[in-house]
This record gives sequence, structure tokens and C-alpha cells, in this order.
Amino acid sequence: MPNTQNEVKTQKSKHDAGDNYDYGSLKDVSWFSRLLWFSAGADAQLLMRCPMSDRVKYQGLGGVVLSVGMLAFFSGSYAFYAVFSPKDATVLGDSSTDISTVVLSIIFGIFWAMIIYNLDRFIVSSTGKGDGTDRITLTEFLNALPRLLMALIIGLCLSKPLEIKILESEIKAQLELEQNTYLQELNEQSEQLVTSQRAQLREKMDELQSRIDESDKLLEDRRLEINQQRKNLELEAEGKIGSGFAGRGPAWQDKKDNLDRMQSELDRDRSAIQKTNQLVMDEFNETKQQLSELDQKLLNKQESNKQSARHLDGLLKRIQISHEIGGWVPYAIMLLLLCIEAGPIFFKLMLTKGAYDYLEENQKKLACASMGIEPNAHIVSDDKGNPSFVDEYHSVKHALYETKLKVETEQMLANQVHNSYRQKVSEDISANPEKYIES
Repeated sequence: MPNTQNEVKTQKSKHDAGDNYDYGSLKDVSWFSRLLWFSAGADAQLLMRCPMSDRVKYQGLGGVVLSVGMLAFFSGSYAFYAVFSPKDATVLGDSSTDISTVVLSIIFGIFWAMIIYNLDRFIVSSTGKGDGTDRITLTEFLNALPRLLMALIIGLCLSKPLEIKILESEIKAQLELEQNTYLQELNEQSEQLVTSQRAQLREKMDELQSRIDESDKLLEDRRLEINQQRKNLELEAEGKIGSGFAGRGPAWQDKKDNLDRMQSELDRDRSAIQKTNQLVMDEFNETKQQLSELDQKLLNKQESNKQSARHLDGLLKRIQISHEIGGWVPYAIMLLLLCIEAGPIFFKLMLTKGAYDYLEENQKKLACASMGIEPNAHIVSDDKGNPSFVDEYHSVKHALYETKLKVETEQMLANQVHNSYRQKVSEDISANPEKYIES
């Protein structure tokens, strides 16, 4: 019998304490769980009063938002490094890491992750729960469409850097091939340009050398002619040629004067030709120097072409190559990121109404009630016939009422003062009219 009474008392106490389940306090929850709730835009204080199922739901939503933020960090960091990293070495031979660019990439990645994290948190927290059922109606979908578009754009931006990182080896091999092909094309163009300029300079050098050779040949021919004339003059003086008589007569003297004149003209022309040849030689040496500089210019242009080919390593080029060689892989990665990004919005629309939702709604009503705000029960329509609720702000009405009473009281007191003053002055005039009558 006592045992039966004890069992009855125990059952009765359990029944009386039916809703007194110990859900714990916020300090008993780990910081990571609170972070997940914060990421989902949920009220941790309200979740502490809810069953575990509601806590787990918002932990899941927050986990997706936090995961997207982490993916944004890696995506943004890699994109920044791919764009701003040094492009001196070849793609396949570049095994070094630029520390300064890595530091800047990490800073940018953190900043980018914070932006994406806050955007996703706002999108998820501002998305309503629809009709509270697990069905997504057309109206709910249309209402969530702007948020879905934002989520899809964010997912698309995040997927591209991760896509080229996953296909990095294949992209580098193809990029190396395209860089070498581009470098060969640039070098061929440079060589064609330099070859044309070299041919022009060599043609000019040949022309200048020909002018010098012609001048030298002319002087040499005249010198040989004079030497022959001098030799003939000596033979005539000996009587071996000409008249056949030895001696230096008038004929010999005429030939001697003509020879001296020719030698004088040769000396004069040689001086002028040497000056002209010196100018031509200076121009020839200058052209030769230009030809030598042209070879150095070709080497510099080839080095510049190498730098230009190495800079064919941007983010856009890698994305283009990934779509050319990746097949369905880039699209699969993109769809995966889009699902991760847009998933919380659909999950939020499919959540059934639970304890947290009732507590949240109740909390909002209590907050409005404490501030004297009450939604009016009736509905009014605007000019277009669209219905809308009218909210009653009781605290505002109370303030207006107090202000109105204060003004009415001041007016009543002012009237009483003026009436008393008029009565007093009227009695004084009746008693002492001479005070108010001017002589």
C-alpha cells in the first residue's frame, strides 16, 4: 500500500511539473553553438527556452552560413593571389611563394569573407517562414526571389576561384602551352620588324661604302695617271719616246707644267674628297652603331615579350581555360556552390512552425505592448484597393492626450486670470472714476 501511494505521488508530481523541463542556461551552451545561432540570425535567449529540435535546426542554418563565409575566405584569398602575384617565372616552373602577396591575400580574404558572411546572415535572417508548413507556395517563392537572386550571384562569384583551384594542375599545363605559343608569336613579330630595319641599315651602309670606294678609286686612278705621265716625261727627257732627242726643251716644259697642274689639282681634290669621305665614314659608323643597337634592341624586345607572355596568367584567362578543358566539372562545382548558397533560403521556407517561432512572435507582441503599440483588428484599403493593417500606437496617443490636457489647462487658467483682472479693474473704476478721467 505505501508503495502504491508513493507511485501515485510520483506520477502526480511529474504531471504537475509537466512543463518544468530543465532546458539549461545560456552559459551551458558552447561558444560554437552560440556562433551558429548568431550566424542563423536566431535569438539565443529564446532558443534556450525551446526543445532541442529547434536548436538543431538553427545550428544547421548557421553552419551553412558559416561554411559559406569560410569558402569565401579561401576563394577571395586565392583570387587575390592569382591576380596580384609576381609573374616572372613560368607557370610550371614557378614554385616560389611571394610572402608579401600572401599576407595581402589573407587580409583581403578575411575582408571578403566578412562581407559574404554578413550578406548571407542578413539574407537568411530576413527570409520569413512563409505559411509555417514544409510546402513552398508560389507566393512564398516570389517573395524570396530577390534574396535568391542575391544568393545565386554570391555563389557564382565564390565558385569561380575554387573551380580554377581544383583544376589548377590541368590549367597550368594548358596555360604554359598558350604562354609559349604567345611568346613565339611575339618573338616572330619582333624579329620581322628588326629584320626589316636591319636590311635598311645594311643597305645604307653598302651605299655609303660604295661612295667611299668610288672616291678612293677616282683618286687612285688619277694618281696612277699622274705617275704614268711623270714616267713618260722622264723617258722623253732621255729621248726614248716622243721626238727621240734627249733634253728638256719647250715641249718637255709644257708637259712638265701640265703634270704639275694635274698634281696640284689632285692634291686639292684629295683634300676635299677626304673631308667628304670623313663625313660619309662618320655616317657609316653611326649606321653601324645603329645596327649593333638593333641587335640589343631585339634582345630587349624578346625579354619584354617573355614578360608579356608570363602576364597571360590572369584570373579571367584561368577561368576561360577551366571551361575549355574542364568539361562538366566547372559546372558541377558551380552548381554545388549555388546549392550551398541558396539552400538556407529554401530550408527556411520549408521550416514548420515550432516553439521558437511562437516564442519569437510572442516576444515581438510583448515588446510592442510594452511600448503601447497594438495592431488594429480592422483592415483598411488604399486608393488601389490593397488591404493593409492599421497599427494603434497607444503610447503616442497618451502623449498627445497629456499635451492636449496641458494646453487646455493653461488656456483655462489664463482665462481665469484675465477675468479676475477685468473684474478688479472694473470695480476700481466704479469706486474711483476720477483716476481714469483725464482733465
